[in-house]
Amino acid sequence: MAVIMNQANLTYTYGTTTATVASNIAETEWNAALAAEKRVLEDAYREDSTLTYLISLTNSAAAPVENLVITDNLGAFTPAGAAAPVVPLTFAGNATLFIDGVFSENLTPTPVPEGIRFTVPSVPANASALLVYQTAVNAFAPLSAGSEIVNTATIGETDPLTVSATVPVADYADVSIEKEMRPNPITDGDTLTAIFTIENRGNAEATGLVLTDSFPITLSDVAVTVNGAPVTDFTFENDLFTLPEEGSGTTLSVPAATFSEDASGAFSVTPGVLTVVLTGTV
Repeated sequence: MAVIMNQANLTYTYGTTTATVASNIAETEWNAALAAEKRVLEDAYREDSTLTYLISLTNSAAAPVENLVITDNLGAFTPAGAAAPVVPLTFAGNATLFIDGVFSENLTPTPVPEGIRFTVPSVPANASALLVYQTAVNAFAPLSAGSEIVNTATIGETDPLTVSATVPVADYADVSIEKEMRPNPITDGDTLTAIFTIENRGNAEATGLVLTDSFPITLSDVAVTVNGAPVTDFTFENDLFTLPEEGSGTTLSVPAATFSEDASGAFSVTPGVLTVVLTGTV
């Protein structure tokens, strides 16, 4: 139920003077036969995540609503400077219709230029319906901090209702580590080089890193660099490497990724990188 507020204006003249007077603000409640609401279950999204949307329908009329068309734009938007819109979500299946809280059927949407289109066979009189479906975040979804996806659905074809749900991008670090050892094979007296490449694909800096590695062989004359700069704030005891040394006060971090948009509107991720190199004599 919605509140409609309206105010009238009256213009009149007396002599050579023209005047205008405003009425009071009148209010009334609009009780539409069909009401709708849209929401998203997840609090935020990130690269390659899944979003679950729910569209609630309430039919307060004495007659059923038949073959109700719902068109979802899958978050379509036009990036700054672009000529055409992009679609940041992909339908991921699992569309389920409930009537008055009871499973009714699974629905398969039809692709349309505006996004996807569902047809709800019937919303009975004085009943409610709930459509639940999943979407996948794709390469057109903006991932930089402060971004969001606004997903809008149009319900009905004559005097349609419009509902939307907004979800922000998460502030997150997405860290991975890869280790490489050289040379291969290695013999006594050789210098072993262990390279640790740490990447962050998230939009927030990863801080407070502690790198540990238990080596299966004993090393002497161990030296360490971080991003090419020599460091001494580490321990290598009983073949266990720890960086930084516990209690030292030194902190390691990996910068946030950077995000760039190509001519098609797709976003690419350039991870933030931290490189640690350990050398020691076998």
